Amino acid sequence: MDRIILFAVTIGQALITYFTAAVIHEGGHVVAGLIQGWRFDMMVVGPLKLYRAEDGKVKLGIEKDISLWGGVGGTIPPVKTEKRMKQYAAILLAGPMASVILGAVFCIIWILGCRSIFVTLMALVPIGMGIACMIPGVKTGILYNDGTRCSRILKGGKTAAEEEAIFDAVMLRLYDNESLYDEKGIEIMTASKDAEIRYLGHYYGYLNAKEEKDDEKVQFRLCSMKEMEDKVPSFIKTICAVSE
Repeated sequence: MDRIILFAVTIGQALITYFTAAVIHEGGHVVAGLIQGWRFDMMVVGPLKLYRAEDGKVKLGIEKDISLWGGVGGTIPPVKTEKRMKQYAAILLAGPMASVILGAVFCIIWILGCRSIFVTLMALVPIGMGIACMIPGVKTGILYNDGTRCSRILKGGKTAAEEEAIFDAVMLRLYDNESLYDEKGIEIMTASKDAEIRYLGHYYGYLNAKEEKDDEKVQFRLCSMKEMEDKVPSFIKTICAVSE
């Protein structure tokens, strides 16, 4: 019985640790965004979300999209400015930094003699989370992790242009469904070396063509996406749903 209780307590502590680490990580993104003057949009940790409703009030709710349960810390720029991508790079970096700082604090507590399982987990999990988000080239879904995206933006050139095109398209899809996607941005995405980014570009091109009722362009985008199906994960095809 004692072992069962110990096991249950350890599992509970692990869940609390992960939830706390995720809140701090996503909170780091949010706080950095607010400091930049961006507007809070939502924060998701597991099935819980804090979001700005249509009436402008911030509310607590349940996130139905399981793909977001890993964590989201979202703020949006009030206006489209030239410096938005550098600001976004700082916001991306803030999450892993917050994670490492949290872990470092508990490392100090551990060194000072408080070496319980909970303190050990609170030292290791956030640092592990922060490091995982900074490993070069690692993807979390369609997009790269925080550190890689930050690097791609600051590097400039083609990778920065791709990140800017993706960022602007995502913002438009979330907050202005009536406008068309930037065709230049679509061209940048479809010219990427990355299959997922090319697929995403053709998807946005498909949405534009469908809105403009251009059947020829619609078929071109659909054919392009069809040719790439074996190069992208199935969940990306689910996100980029089309109706022929």
